[in-house]
Amino acid sequence: MVKEAPVFQIVGFKNSGKTSLLQELIAYGTGKGEQIAAIKHHGHDEPLKVMHHDTDSYRLHESGAFMTGVDSARRFQLELDHRDSLSLERLVELYRFFNPDLIVIEGFKNEPYPKAVVIKRSEDLDLLELSNIKFVITWDLKLTEGLDFPVYHLDDWRRQVPEVYQVVTGGV
Repeated sequence: MVKEAPVFQIVGFKNSGKTSLLQELIAYGTGKGEQIAAIKHHGHDEPLKVMHHDTDSYRLHESGAFMTGVDSARRFQLELDHRDSLSLERLVELYRFFNPDLIVIEGFKNEPYPKAVVIKRSEDLDLLELSNIKFVITWDLKLTEGLDFPVYHLDDWRRQVPEVYQVVTGGV
C-alpha cells in the first residue's frame, strides 16, 4: 500500500511572500529527490489565463470539452472547467492519484490542513486564529512575540528550510 502524501498549507494575505516561500520549500524537497505537488488558490476576481493558447488542446477545449489533457513523455497538463467550485478536499484527492511525496497548498486559509501562517503587517494577526497552525513566518519579530507557535523570521527562512521541511512533511 502506498503511503498517503502529507498535505501542508502556507497562508497569508496578498503579497506576503507565500509563493516565494513555497518555491523554496519545493526546491528543497525536489533536491532531496521527492515529488511535490502544488495547489494554488486563485482568490482574485480576474479570470485565470488559459494554460495553452493557440494549441490543439486549446482548440479542443474551446470546442466544448470540459476537460482537456495533454500528455507528453515528461509532462501532463490538464484544463478543467467546472460549474461548481471544487473543494480543496476534491483537489487533494485528485493530486493523490499521482502519488506525490508531499502536497503543498498556497491559500485556502480556512481549510483544516496543517499550515504555516505568514505575518507581514499587524493587520495580518487575525490569521493566528486559524486552525492547525504549525509555525509562523514573520516579516517583523515584534509582531509575533510571545506566540505559542514556532516563529521563523523571513530573513532566516533559507537557512531554516531543512528544519521547516521536517515539520511540513510530518517528520517533527
